[in-house]
Amino acid sequence: MNDKQVPLVEILVVLANEQRMEILRKLKSPRTSFPPQDEGDPVLDGVCVSSIQAGQGLAFSTTSKYLADLARIGLVTAKRSGKWSYYKRNEKAINNVLARLKAEL
Repeated sequence: MNDKQVPLVEILVVLANEQRMEILRKLKSPRTSFPPQDEGDPVLDGVCVSSIQAGQGLAFSTTSKYLADLARIGLVTAKRSGKWSYYKRNEKAINNVLARLKAEL
């Protein structure tokens, strides 16, 4: 996410999808929510897209799109390692969104 704050409406549109919300919920406890991955620690490094895809039962392209949407609004961070991408929650951004909702509603 860049320095410009994402409008709350845009964030809410992304979160209005149950599968994206489920991915975010599962990323809270990645070791127990997704199948094991071959490399990297799911808590420290993030969860591999293929593990998220298998855990959600979605097509790879759909999973990639949902993760890109969550990354675009800053609620997850992506890390590349070779040809693999790993995602984890951005707790600071999530807490910021919660504070913005509380302040604006």
